[in-house]
Amino acid sequence: MAQTGNFKSPARMTSLGQGAELSAAGAVTGGKPREDGLKGVDFERRGFLHKVVGGVGAIVAVSTIYPIVKYIIPPAKKIKIVNELNVGKASEVPAGKGKIFQFNEDKVIVVNSGGTLTATSAVCTHLGCLVNWVDADNQYFCPCHGAKYTRNGEIISGPQPLPLKQYSARIEGGDIIISKA
Repeated sequence: MAQTGNFKSPARMTSLGQGAELSAAGAVTGGKPREDGLKGVDFERRGFLHKVVGGVGAIVAVSTIYPIVKYIIPPAKKIKIVNELNVGKASEVPAGKGKIFQFNEDKVIVVNSGGTLTATSAVCTHLGCLVNWVDADNQYFCPCHGAKYTRNGEIISGPQPLPLKQYSARIEGGDIIISKA
């Protein structure tokens, strides 16, 4: 026969003949009435545990979501826009070679042709790939889709819609100075 309810309730204990008294106020083991316990405190163990588990769950949720949000929304990069910038030493760009430098928000390729520097944007206007200087052909070449540009950034052939942006480059005291054209 299945029993429902509290197994050791006072009513059940009386029916089993163990003589437990029924108390209107309820009793705690040891005979101490419930009202004499924590006066003025109104919470139960289950409510307290709900709050603790909820707090721990909130901390776990925030500590998981915060890095994801920081990854999805990267911090804004603040680049100081200047008209002129010392980008490096002239010895970094030997004759017949080109080197890419960062200038403001653009990458600029500086080519040294026997001491004469030319500077253009290093970003292809087709899909944004970086161009390379090919000294043997005297032109810029984009490895992504075969775009070709002259030394001054004008279009020779390829799918690109616009020429490369031009910059000014000069040597001062052994340093390369790039400025807007």
